[in-house]
Amino acid sequence: MNAMKRMKGMREKDLTKGSIFKTLFILATPIILAMSLHTAFNIIDTFFIGMLGSEHLAAISVTFPVVFIFIAIASGLAIGSTALVSQAIGARKKKEANKIAAHSITIALLSGLIVAVAGFLFSPALFSFMGVTGNILAMTIEYANLIFIGFIFLFIGFIAQGIIQADGDTVTPMINMVISIVANIILDPILIFGFGPIPAMGLTGAALATVIGRSIGAFLNIYHLFAGKTSLHMGIESFRLDPSIFKKIFIIGLPSSISNSINSVGMIFIMSLIGGFGTSAIAAFGVGLRLDSVAILPIIGLSHAVIPFIGQNLGAGKIKRAQKSVKYSSYASIALMALLSLVWFFLPEYLIMPFSSDAEVLRIGAMYLKVMSLGFVFMGLNLTLGSAMQAAGRTGLQLLVNAGRWVFIIGIALSLVGTFQLEGIAAGIPLGNLAGAVLAFAFIKSGMWLKGWESTEKN
Repeated sequence: MNAMKRMKGMREKDLTKGSIFKTLFILATPIILAMSLHTAFNIIDTFFIGMLGSEHLAAISVTFPVVFIFIAIASGLAIGSTALVSQAIGARKKKEANKIAAHSITIALLSGLIVAVAGFLFSPALFSFMGVTGNILAMTIEYANLIFIGFIFLFIGFIAQGIIQADGDTVTPMINMVISIVANIILDPILIFGFGPIPAMGLTGAALATVIGRSIGAFLNIYHLFAGKTSLHMGIESFRLDPSIFKKIFIIGLPSSISNSINSVGMIFIMSLIGGFGTSAIAAFGVGLRLDSVAILPIIGLSHAVIPFIGQNLGAGKIKRAQKSVKYSSYASIALMALLSLVWFFLPEYLIMPFSSDAEVLRIGAMYLKVMSLGFVFMGLNLTLGSAMQAAGRTGLQLLVNAGRWVFIIGIALSLVGTFQLEGIAAGIPLGNLAGAVLAFAFIKSGMWLKGWESTEKN
């Protein structure tokens, strides 16, 4: 009860005051809890689909990087909105914050519609490029087409969630996400395997459950924004077209979207290499990717907390406070990822076993997790330091870091696949994470990420 009271106290909080470490911890905790449940659902979803067979598991595995391209776009726009709204709130410019929030929601709706159509039109070509053929290709397209419809709700939900977090409230988005995920978890087995008059729909049922869950979450976030439950008040005047605000959102959000999309494009390329090694390899790497999403949960929570925290403090002219938050969050990231890397390295078989009894999937999956664990610390630093750049509006630097990271990943994978095969492909990822972390640290240490903010320093 006391913990919940502390969390509720974070609603509409002024993040420019109080203990840096404590504030970041309380901000991050609800996000970590919500993301943990979300990842738990993804694992449960993978478990249910795995019961349908290895081909079904392979189908969702190849879908993941393609779908993540569009999630990346939504996430990037949400980052732009969160950064700008939090900066305006920190500077006590509430009217500007209202306008940015309203224009962000408009962008979310339009972008979601465009992405849904694009997914329908171009996903078959992408899946074919990844080496997917025959029955698996048909199942993949069947699953993906429904998921693309859900992107209309995902975009709106992401943007609304980011706006609420920019106001210093990470509790409400957590509650709304929990509700949507619980609905998803309940619907998943019912729609996949059937229940009473509801027929078994297999992969289609899994996709439909996801779309319904996302629509619930989007509605709850939008309702919270327009019900007067935040410090923002978006009237009709806030939605009046202002090209300068659209420009600001895209200047910050577009590089983040491109950066996140690079992750997806890069993973599609990696999956295309893996596709040549057969269904078991695709399934094993797919399960590994989902397990990796568990490992980075604490850092995702931390990075989502860093953006509104730094944004509000930069807006208020408290540069040193923002700098200290980067240091504290980096230390926390290193400690958490070092601990998790030990689990992934020494217990990989036990992590893979719940998802497949196929001996080849277990062998390849265990290899993948061991190799990935070697770069966990660097992956965490990439996320944490990248969030600091995004919060300061220096998303171009974060894009450069991520692009460089993927140049190393793909280059190493291509150079080693001929000799070491799947092990060579996997090795490129931790080495690329190392290169990205070094570059990100250089940008932070040099102060380049604070360009334009130095003159706003206040006591």
